[in-house]
Amino acid sequence: MKFELYSVIGQSDGAGFALAYLLLDNTKKNDGIRTYILTEFFNQLKNRGLKYLQFFLTDKDFSQITAAQST
Repeated sequence: MKFELYSVIGQSDGAGFALAYLLLDNTKKNDGIRTYILTEFFNQLKNRGLKYLQFFLTDKDFSQITAAQST
């Protein structure tokens, strides 16, 4: 199996800390399914109060970019 690890890292007073992790089974997942899962992950974070982001860092993965923009 092949997995992808996504993490949300916060910063407070110059120190970084993990807010959430998502371990995604990447076996036979197309970009549409990956985008849907990431969007749901981001929406759950938003619903729990994570609303005012200053930065969002990613590579050139369009699934991540699309999910972040739609949330």
